[in-house]
Amino acid sequence: MLIRMLDDVWDKSDRYRRIGLELPPGDEPRTRDHREHHELCDLIAAADAPGARELMRAHIERSLTGSAIDALEHRERRGFPEAGSEAS
Repeated sequence: MLIRMLDDVWDKSDRYRRIGLELPPGDEPRTRDHREHHELCDLIAAADAPGARELMRAHIERSLTGSAIDALEHRERRGFPEAGSEAS
């Protein structure tokens, strides 16, 4: 059951992964995200709930996921079909 659930989530997240690989240019955002994941684990291990909450909120606001969602919304507003979709 868990494998089916993970496969479903993986399939549904494909468009976000593709756009996330395109945005933003350079390594800094990816390096920052990776660093923040480690910082979040450290805050949780230290039982610093306020610090973890603050970092998580900031992380989500500036994450690659947020950038990917913004790019998808922009593409949809401009009327571009998703890559790989067939024209109707």
